Amino acid sequence: MISRRKALVADLALFSVAVFWGFNFVVIKNVTERLTHTESAYGQGVVAATMLYLLFRYIVATLIFSGIQPRALLRATRRQWGMGGLLGGFYLTALILQTIGLQYTTPGKSGFITGLSVAMVPFLYWAVARRSPGWFQALGAIVATVGLGILSLRGNLTVSWGDALTLIGALLYALHIMTTGFFAPKVPPSTLAVTQMAVSTVLLVVITPFVAHLTLALGWQAWVEILWTALSGTIYAFFIQSWAQRFTTSTHAAVLLCFESVFAAISGIIFGMDVVTLRLITGASLIFSGTLIIELLPGAGPTRNEAPAEALVAIEAGGSTGEPIEPGGSGAADQPAIGARDPDHPRD
Repeated sequence: MISRRKALVADLALFSVAVFWGFNFVVIKNVTERLTHTESAYGQGVVAATMLYLLFRYIVATLIFSGIQPRALLRATRRQWGMGGLLGGFYLTALILQTIGLQYTTPGKSGFITGLSVAMVPFLYWAVARRSPGWFQALGAIVATVGLGILSLRGNLTVSWGDALTLIGALLYALHIMTTGFFAPKVPPSTLAVTQMAVSTVLLVVITPFVAHLTLALGWQAWVEILWTALSGTIYAFFIQSWAQRFTTSTHAAVLLCFESVFAAISGIIFGMDVVTLRLITGASLIFSGTLIIELLPGAGPTRNEAPAEALVAIEAGGSTGEPIEPGGSGAADQPAIGARDPDHPRD
């Protein structure tokens, strides 16, 4: 009875993470629009606003996480810093592209396109490890791709600038998930998390002054949104996943977290950023269905590990800038998980 109660509480907690991640698409779009009016060294623009927002969000999240897990930061080896730096570079680049793209698309579309990263992972792993993902994974990818076409292609068969940036960001998220699958079994989860966050923060501190005017005069609304996304999208998500996934399976957790895209669309509709159309419903349904096919149906090779994920990796970033990944989700020690999402997608 106690185990069942813990499993139910764990499922509800993971579901709440998906709700927060989905809602954060609206928050991030709003705060970036607010900061777009901040002066930039090269004029006002979305890029300057994006970098300024991410800089302060990463600083807040890294300081809080380092304060909670100081030993993870102080005891990291040079090799672990290298792994965290590589992963942080993948994730930060994806988050920047996703956040910029969000200004040229809607939260709902951004959420579902970002969700395609799950469909990309088994095929990226196939390219690297030469292990076929299996027929069900191929079917899921086809279904999701058709959904992407319905959702994003315009009448002249072109893709909007925002959707294109978001899709490239999704590819980088998939690279991050795949690479984390290789690194996570070799590094304590808190160490891998804090090194990614710290390296990303340093990169933002170095790069942001070249594209944006640094100022603390952002307005109280922007600071509330920055603090909210740092706390809910990163810190809360990490600790909930670290606790909850001890009482449920990796696949079960991943399916619950996939609802992030659904809540991104719902939040976008509630706040008037998305409009309910047949195209949105059809495209989003196909992308979500393809993701579930890949997540739930067996792939080629070793069967998916159904044991609770004990080694979890949390990273900063959304969504979609997340955002805990289950290493070895497919059952092989060196094979990447293909379902778990990162906090902050915005993340995320």
